[in-house]
Amino acid sequence: MTTNAYRAPSAAFRVVYGERLLHSLGWLFVDTLKMKSKPQDLAQLAGQRFAQLQQQTSKTSQLQQAVLNATDPAIHSQIRVANMRGGTLVIEIASATWATRLQYQRLDILSALRRDGFPMLSSIEFKVNPKLAQFTPEKPKPSKQLSPKASEHLNELAERLDGDLAAKIKKLAAHRGGQ
Repeated sequence: MTTNAYRAPSAAFRVVYGERLLHSLGWLFVDTLKMKSKPQDLAQLAGQRFAQLQQQTSKTSQLQQAVLNATDPAIHSQIRVANMRGGTLVIEIASATWATRLQYQRLDILSALRRDGFPMLSSIEFKVNPKLAQFTPEKPKPSKQLSPKASEHLNELAERLDGDLAAKIKKLAAHRGGQ
């Protein structure tokens, strides 16, 4: 056995390097792997995924409306459809008290949902999510009327001015609240 003789790569070497064969005169790689599928356009893949997300969101929205129709209006702010896995509808509820109450109504809700166009539902799972119960204060709406103090300041400014601008500021000052 001579040291300069060419030996074919071992099976382990071919596996490690992805079944590539070495050329004896250099590092020329010849790929023998066959692709299982052709490359796909990224925009097409993204479009398919977005279409799936849109369809799932639409179905979740329809389920949310159907659940609200099947439940007591007092609970509407405390309940949200989270997901649908297989035939199981997952509903999030703000408190364990409401969850217990809905457990008793589970079969009635399931029957109503099946009647409303969701015959594929086989069960309902209730999960408690305390974040649903957190109070979110409403932002105060801006008033369309001026306060009496703001109106007074505008009138003082208008007295110091002349012409058309003074007339417009006086008109603006007339929009004060309470009068």
